[in-house]
Amino acid sequence: MQSLELEPIVSFGMTLVALAGVAALVGGAIRAASHHSIPPEAKRPLYQKYGKWAVDLAEAFCPENDVACVEREAKRLIEVRRYRA
Repeated sequence: MQSLELEPIVSFGMTLVALAGVAALVGGAIRAASHHSIPPEAKRPLYQKYGKWAVDLAEAFCPENDVACVEREAKRLIEVRRYRA
């Protein structure tokens, strides 16, 4: 009989844990999407030269405000993509 009384409590607890996990994932995605390590003026020519996907991915790997690193990584990503295609 006691197990029937605990079932709603356990169910509620599991729901809270699941909601906390979803909140953590959404928070991480929002932080990642709003991360801008180089200024937009420096990004525009790189977008035209290498493409948005390569520049955004390269930006995730490089330190803050390191435009040379972003360009180097974007170029490497494009070369790898061409090589594998």
